[in-house]
Amino acid sequence: MLKPELDYLELTEFLSNWAGSYIENLSQFPNGQVASVFAFDVPGRSELEGQNGEYVARFVSYENAEGLKKDRFIAPRAAEVGIPVPRQLEHGETRMKVANLSDDEKPNYDQASFPLAYAICVRAPGEHMGELQAPERRHLVPTTVAAIDTISTIDVSDTIGFGWFDGEGDGKHATWTDYIAANAFPHGGDNFYERRRKWFDEGFLEADVFQHFSDRMMELADFTPRDERSVVRMEFGYDNTLVVGNEVSAALDWDNSIIGDHVYDGAWNDLYMPEIDFKRLFTERYELTGRDVPNLDERWMYCQIHICIQALRWYGRSNNPNAYEWMKARTLHVLGEGPPVGWHPDS
Repeated sequence: MLKPELDYLELTEFLSNWAGSYIENLSQFPNGQVASVFAFDVPGRSELEGQNGEYVARFVSYENAEGLKKDRFIAPRAAEVGIPVPRQLEHGETRMKVANLSDDEKPNYDQASFPLAYAICVRAPGEHMGELQAPERRHLVPTTVAAIDTISTIDVSDTIGFGWFDGEGDGKHATWTDYIAANAFPHGGDNFYERRRKWFDEGFLEADVFQHFSDRMMELADFTPRDERSVVRMEFGYDNTLVVGNEVSAALDWDNSIIGDHVYDGAWNDLYMPEIDFKRLFTERYELTGRDVPNLDERWMYCQIHICIQALRWYGRSNNPNAYEWMKARTLHVLGEGPPVGWHPDS
């Protein structure tokens, strides 16, 4: 399920029960694709949490429950390197009315009592980072580069694995290449093509495009680091990062974060924001900090093609053909096989 549509009366009652008193100013954030996120106030609660009685609650379908636990895992480790993450007060499971069950879910679930996972945290100060390509937000680009590089230094040496990691910090793949290859087309480890054949046969996804990008990606596999394990934030910025002035005040929602090659985040921003030369900026950052990054060009490209393939899959799931065409064209340009493109259509 994509983000659940909840009943405000039921939600108000649930949060009031959690707070032990009535709540005020319940409102939903418009952003997000998987979680429904709400802000609310609890009058008189400030002395308990040292804040202004302001909180945030996130609700996801139960299949995405593990992602909420990742925030609790990452918060103290991120704090050690100077990246603030809101303090999680509680996470758990509940059942609520959900108005937007898919046709596949309706036969298996009761719409009035759908299983959900939730997390409640203190609301962090600041405003959303926003669209970095916008002239009025460009001053935040150096902050973004420094924060992404810092995130990659979070200590996860007591965990194992690569790729998407669970609430204990353990990745699901033995190597970084295994994680990347799981999305290779058509017979990657997650069998996406076999599971979603209808999207290709009847929808707008194109098998030859996926095959071409997969082939180019796997040609670069030998250039990737074998043992290096870094936290990759994934999609740093816009609505999952808060800023006060030029400083990051909170890095939100670590559900999609992975463990792998630290250049991935820079490559992600570079792919999605063609008007900003993130590769040059990260190269300058590495020179400034003395970080040795062998085979940067090949690793950068390897990551960008993987980001593209994942995005194309998501656009198929979310029925977004305009974004699909943009990402295809943008990646072809990055590969030197097509003309430049403008801003992402969802920007």
